[in-house]
Amino acid sequence: MIKKYALNKISVATLCLILLLMFYFIPTNNNIETTVDENNNKLKENVVYLLDEDNYVSRITTFYDEKDITEDIKKKIDILINGNDDINKFYPLIPKETKINNVKVEKDSVYIDFSKEILNVNKYLEESMIESIVYTLTEINGLNKIYITIEGEKLTKLPNSNKEIDYPLTRSIGINKEYNLTSFDNIDKTTVFFLKDNEDTTYFVPVTKISNIEAEKIDIIIEELKSPINSQNNLNGYISDNLELVSFNKDNNKIDLVFNNYIFTDNKILESVEYVISKSIFENYDVDEINFSSEENKNIDTIKKDDDIDLNNVSNNINIKNEKETKTEDKIEDKKTNNYYTN
Repeated sequence: MIKKYALNKISVATLCLILLLMFYFIPTNNNIETTVDENNNKLKENVVYLLDEDNYVSRITTFYDEKDITEDIKKKIDILINGNDDINKFYPLIPKETKINNVKVEKDSVYIDFSKEILNVNKYLEESMIESIVYTLTEINGLNKIYITIEGEKLTKLPNSNKEIDYPLTRSIGINKEYNLTSFDNIDKTTVFFLKDNEDTTYFVPVTKISNIEAEKIDIIIEELKSPINSQNNLNGYISDNLELVSFNKDNNKIDLVFNNYIFTDNKILESVEYVISKSIFENYDVDEINFSSEENKNIDTIKKDDDIDLNNVSNNINIKNEKETKTEDKIEDKKTNNYYTN
């Protein structure tokens, strides 16, 4: 009996050994390995605002391992100080010797304390530096207000111009500001997101238009994206000059846009067009969803605020020529009058 039991145990052990050897030597499914590898190495989008070669504070995307929110803030600020090897031809605005003394997050506010070296910023870039910090940190979901101190003392004025700083700092300060004022009454700001190219990189450049012209923000957005003057500055909207916004309706957290048929290129709406319009609207309106339609085709596409924007795909069709490239100098001069804002 014992002998039979022992033989059974040996047989079972031998069978297990054979099965283990089979699993070891038979190749595993490559697709499964790839999936696991991708999940382990998935990185988080890290949006920062750096200076491009034309001195625009630009929205640039890098990638990094996601950690807690304080570490995320420190990583972002480190790029604003030291740059990033993966980003060519974009430049940090905070002086290199600057140190981050402390970071504190309370609800929707960030309190960040710098060393005194931050005061050595170039006098022509001091306002851009503040814009870079504010827009970079408020890209983190839920953070809206920024407070800056230097060695524990609140930074109340820009270091060179002595221009006063109002707190809390929010995106309402604007970025890459352009002024078109006829008086100091009824001043309003509209931030428009353009697309720009740097070799093989496509990125957003936000420009805050400051004027006292009475117009709905969506009208300003569309007209600025169409403007050949902005195109001359390499700020592209990729929108036909014949495009017209037929109707605009804001209902709670949603905006419905109806355009004429010039919204189409080759019978479709280019992603580049959807992106610049949507990004600009989300910056100026408190909505979560934008619905695109034409007069003949309803609900062509919907863009949500939290949708991922793949600018790599945009770069593939960015060279599509539209009518804007054939504008005459007369049209450019006509745009300079800014009459296109009037009703």
